[in-house]
Amino acid sequence: MKRIHNRLAILLIFALLLSLAAPVGAAGSRITIRTPEDLVELSRRCSLDSWSRGKTVVLSADLDLSDVEFSSIPTFGGTFDGQGYTISGLTITGSGNVRGLFRYLQSGGVVQNVSLEVTIEPTDLQDSLGGLVGNNCGSVRNCTVTGSIQGETNIGGIIGVNESSGKIINSTFSGSVTGEHYVGGIAGQNLGSILQCVNQGKINTVAVEGEADLEDLDSRPLNSTENLPACTDIGGITGFSTGVLQSCKNTGPVGYEHVGYNVGGIAGRQSGYLNGCTNQGVILGRKDVGGIAGQLEPEIFLRYGEDLLNQLWSELGTLGDQVDHLLSDLNSTNTSTTAQLQMLSSHAGTAQDAAGELMDAAKDWANGNLSTVNDLSARISWSLQQLEPILETLRPLPEELTDAVDALEEGLDQAEQAGDLASDAGQSLRTALQEALRAADHMNEGLEHIRASQDALKSALGDPNEIKLALEQMAKGIGQLGDGTVAFSEAMEHLRDGWAALPDVSSIDAFLQAFEDLSTAGTSTANGLKNIQKAFIRLKDTITANGDPTEALKTALQELEKAAASFQSGADQLQTAGKHLLSALDTLEDAGIYLDGVVDAFRDAGDAFNNAFSRLGEGADAFHEMVKTLAEEPSIQFTPIGSDMTARGDALDAALSDLLGSADDLGDLLSQSSDTILGDLSAVSQQLQSITDLLRQETSLKKSGEGDRIEDISDQVDGRSQRTGCLSDARNEGVVKGDVNVAGIAGSMAIEYDFDPEDDLVEVGDRSLDVRYQTKAVILSCINLGEVTGKKDDAGGIVGRMDLGQVSHCENYGSVSSADGSYVGGIAGASWGSIRDSWARCTLSGDHYVGGIAGYGSTLKNCHTLITLQEGSAYVGTVAGSVDPEGTVTGNTFTQEALGAIDGISYAGQAEPVTFGALCAAGAPETFAQLELTFRADGKEVAVVPFQYGKGIARLPEIPAKKGYSAAWPDLDYSHLTASQTLEAIYTPYTSSLTDGGDLPDILVDGSFSAQAKVSHTTKETAWTDSKGESHQGTAYTVTVKDPVLDAVSYTVHCRLPEANGRYAVWVQTGENWQRQDSEKDGSYLLFPSTEETITFCLVEEGNSLVKYLLTFTVLAAGLFILFWRRRMQKKKEHAQQPPASSLESKE
Repeated sequence: MKRIHNRLAILLIFALLLSLAAPVGAAGSRITIRTPEDLVELSRRCSLDSWSRGKTVVLSADLDLSDVEFSSIPTFGGTFDGQGYTISGLTITGSGNVRGLFRYLQSGGVVQNVSLEVTIEPTDLQDSLGGLVGNNCGSVRNCTVTGSIQGETNIGGIIGVNESSGKIINSTFSGSVTGEHYVGGIAGQNLGSILQCVNQGKINTVAVEGEADLEDLDSRPLNSTENLPACTDIGGITGFSTGVLQSCKNTGPVGYEHVGYNVGGIAGRQSGYLNGCTNQGVILGRKDVGGIAGQLEPEIFLRYGEDLLNQLWSELGTLGDQVDHLLSDLNSTNTSTTAQLQMLSSHAGTAQDAAGELMDAAKDWANGNLSTVNDLSARISWSLQQLEPILETLRPLPEELTDAVDALEEGLDQAEQAGDLASDAGQSLRTALQEALRAADHMNEGLEHIRASQDALKSALGDPNEIKLALEQMAKGIGQLGDGTVAFSEAMEHLRDGWAALPDVSSIDAFLQAFEDLSTAGTSTANGLKNIQKAFIRLKDTITANGDPTEALKTALQELEKAAASFQSGADQLQTAGKHLLSALDTLEDAGIYLDGVVDAFRDAGDAFNNAFSRLGEGADAFHEMVKTLAEEPSIQFTPIGSDMTARGDALDAALSDLLGSADDLGDLLSQSSDTILGDLSAVSQQLQSITDLLRQETSLKKSGEGDRIEDISDQVDGRSQRTGCLSDARNEGVVKGDVNVAGIAGSMAIEYDFDPEDDLVEVGDRSLDVRYQTKAVILSCINLGEVTGKKDDAGGIVGRMDLGQVSHCENYGSVSSADGSYVGGIAGASWGSIRDSWARCTLSGDHYVGGIAGYGSTLKNCHTLITLQEGSAYVGTVAGSVDPEGTVTGNTFTQEALGAIDGISYAGQAEPVTFGALCAAGAPETFAQLELTFRADGKEVAVVPFQYGKGIARLPEIPAKKGYSAAWPDLDYSHLTASQTLEAIYTPYTSSLTDGGDLPDILVDGSFSAQAKVSHTTKETAWTDSKGESHQGTAYTVTVKDPVLDAVSYTVHCRLPEANGRYAVWVQTGENWQRQDSEKDGSYLLFPSTEETITFCLVEEGNSLVKYLLTFTVLAAGLFILFWRRRMQKKKEHAQQPPASSLESKE
């Protein structure tokens, strides 16, 4: 029995040890990670791709991986929920091929609510590195990554490569990311969706070696065949995006001065869909540098012809056969030539294989085998962004209604006190007012629920269940807002009934009718809100339903648009009723029924009601416009190209480069060969030339053939329908600096030419990869506030260089300048595309071709400017420096007091001057019409002072004091202002000395003085008697030190002596008296202190003191000698008068 118990105990202990040794705490498909060792074991198990699918892994504690051997979780297909806990101490070195906390996140996999601290510094490969995920096909939500990521290609703070099925939502990176190609704060490369993400980190803010010489750099688009040794495609959010970028924000610095190509605050290179993004970081680069995107690539539509890849594949096969034939004829003893040809044959085979693989991938793409993006999350994100200012507008609504009710109650109190209203009659009115207060509270609760649901929905993106809950909460809030409006309508009806019950109401019929109108309008508004609630519930059900919701969603949005229209109509009726109430109050005042104080209180109520109804109307208008836009816009739907196809294109590019490179020295190796071999060589050379011509003709698109092969149709389409090659509703607030093609929104709009044109192509009919195509690229409704500075050509407020595309409804308020270049414009530096309906209010500076809209333009329609020209030589204008003779210029206006429109000349109907009032009346944006001076000191805003065009400001704001400095605002004519400016306080170190002029000034004072301080002096002869009664006379100096900045002065006076070797005393006048003052001599100047703004003093010459000392000494010496002589003579006389002694006495 004892042995059995022992065995049972051993079994129990063994079972316990097994449970302790288990990698995770598991309950069914739920796995809990408690320790670093659990995570290590999870990593081991996830080496099989299917193991994690269907499992949910949760963190239950913070993990520090510093002391465990952990690199990455190989592949994950389940849900990993960090629950807000932090994983720290992750360091990845060694091999850097697809690395992060997770190497691969599979389609359907989710990583959420994780905080990660990581360092990734691999020593080799260095490709596809992300702090959280190396390669993402799943969903990453609500994650935060902090750390340092370093590599070469596809380097992101959170994700290395975000594939076409990948989503990154509500995630933030801070730290630093460094790489060479495809580098971003959130993802190195994005083919999927990035929504509501924020980068706070530093992106490529260190120098990269191997930059091209600036002298060899021009503004034309770069070709990857140039083998440029530089960092390219660098962005605050992503380096390169062909997918969706919605509502993202960058606050960190991006790039290094004069280094990098395609550098942008949001995307380095953008050819997908970008909407509602903001940059606040400083953006630096070399070429194609933009506050939002470095380069905006167009959407390209194919026209049909012979298949490029098929033809290329055939030509490469022929080349391989010819090289093999040449090898068979070659003398085997020529080893160097044989080796060279074998390498050429190998490269030809590699290139042919790459072309074949790319053809297969293209067929898959053409057959629709790749996933289709139909991203509702992006639409929801856009809606939330639009909803935010609407809710902010409505926020004070309940409070204003409460103010109105309080004012009505105050009027009732005064009426009762005056005896104009019986207390029992007043009670029924007060009851109605209490109902109105409760209605306002109910409306406030509804708005709070809507705001809370907005935040919840923002966090829920990517999670269908959470989206459903958030939408339900929003529907509830809309219902509460409607209920509150119903209650308000009933309260207004009860108020009307209460007034109607009073005796002798015939004189206040208009007053009664006004409250009846308020009740009716309130009911209409409430019905509109109820309709919105119903439509919203249907929209919620559609969004969260399974299957393709496209058609149902379209129907639901149309219903919501109708409901929004009815809500808008009700709000309009309320505004009208509010105005009727104010008119009725005039009638009530004329009737003289109530005292002035009562009517005044009622009028305050009317004003508060009107403010509330105007606010409601503004919100209803904006909401209807938002829903209408949402209903009219098509879904974000296009066929994406995955990174595998991109990689095949890159492989073909590399293989072709190697092939052409290996043939360069072939002629030298075979210069002594036989005729047979030379014949073979000639055939190989001709075939290489055929391949080269094919690539040049079909891919490089040499400039001579571009006009026939590319047709830009951007100006023929509605920008809002554009889904790729689109950049809209973006805002840049950061400084942008570069060398060539620099702008506040996009550095350039151009095609990135390379050997993989399929990256740029979208199907029309049967797919083909021939390169006769149409292009579309659009920048729509973007605003730039940041300063743009270029070194050479093509600097613009919105786009630097437009080879193609359309810019529409954009605004620029940031200064634009080029230090050593031309083509500077308020909207575009140089444009061969279309610019329309845009506004520029800015300062411009450049060499030649400087224009308010474009330095050089082609199509300019209905654009408007108010510019200040700081510098410009030839071809300068308020609209354009110069325009294409075959272009279209119409409907442009400007306000400027001196300069003409195009090259200094204005043209009626095309580009002509108008007053600033007329300019604003043409539909100017609010920011454009609001002129103001922004005062800053030490980089901080001191004050913003509005002004009217052509007028001035009353006074300048006080400048913050800075110890040891004087300060002043720039020297402008503040009484006549014509342009908004940002003015920086000028701090000047205090000067230590002032003089009255001259090489050897009579007066010099030293101390601490502002730059505006001055010293002056006058002289006159004077005489006075001192306190001892002694008389003095001399030249009196009156010295005045004026310092408009410092309140008190303290200085030392240096007065030049009339005689350098003379001795002088300083006497200072104090009132009517003169006092001698201590002084010291310094060379030829006499120095003494003063603390008075004005001091009067006199230099009085004194005698030679040495002579006085000698005379005094002589007199004293003579006196002593006489005294001594007299005493000596006296002693002699006394001695002579004594009798001589007797001889007897002598003996004794």
